[in-house]
Amino acid sequence: MKLLLRGAAIAAVGLSLAGLAAAATYAKQDRATLRALDKITGRSTDIVVKVGEPVVYGSLSIDLKSCFQTPPEEVPESAAFLRISSTRPVAEEQLESATGGDKEAAATLAAAENPVVFSGWMYASSPGLSALEHPVYDIWVIRCTAPAPVKLPDRVIVPLGDEPLVDDMPAGVAETDEAPVIEEVPAEPEPID
Repeated sequence: MKLLLRGAAIAAVGLSLAGLAAAATYAKQDRATLRALDKITGRSTDIVVKVGEPVVYGSLSIDLKSCFQTPPEEVPESAAFLRISSTRPVAEEQLESATGGDKEAAATLAAAENPVVFSGWMYASSPGLSALEHPVYDIWVIRCTAPAPVKLPDRVIVPLGDEPLVDDMPAGVAETDEAPVIEEVPAEPEPID
């Protein structure tokens, strides 16, 4: 009986967590901050990647396809679809000479020389769920971000004084000390019945 109640409680908690995950609303962002670890030197580096603009880190080429972030009022979660391929310095001249000058064969050989080592979704809250398996590098998602807003120029401080600024007067109006002249409009004659 205890085992049955314990199983029911675990199932209820699991379903409630699944319901919370399904209720999350994601906003599409165009940048992702990734953390890369070089296992040989032990150095970690934060990398900002834009959608459609691959970044090279060590011998890896990181291409961000899509990135989603939950709003601040919800449970924090970032999900990024990454395509990571290995880059080896292969000169095009070497490839063309190896293929007898055939550019299509050189392109095919270059694609084979740069294999995809990871293609899929990475989640910031669960980096081990879908991880890059590489002997030298570890890469995981930190957050998705939008571009920074445009910064407005600093405020202009106007000196206090008696002299007016040039831009204070509307176009076509001259500055004088005299009161403005109001032209009288003649009254319309009354209609005769």
